[in-house]
Amino acid sequence: MLVIKNDTSGVIYPADRCSWVEAPASGGGYSINTVLFYDGVNAGATVTTPVLGFIGKSGRFVKISS
Repeated sequence: MLVIKNDTSGVIYPADRCSWVEAPASGGGYSINTVLFYDGVNAGATVTTPVLGFIGKSGRFVKISS
């Protein structure tokens, strides 16, 4: 399952409840610029310093975007 982590606070959000905008990263690959989290009640809570990734077998966050 894809997740989005707030790199500053460490809070992890399920990516299927988020919308995001991607942009090319300077060193190659891509980065996530803007993320809005929808919790079913409040529409569009902004996530600052977002990073796209997944939770690995060890239970740790594995980053897949810059």
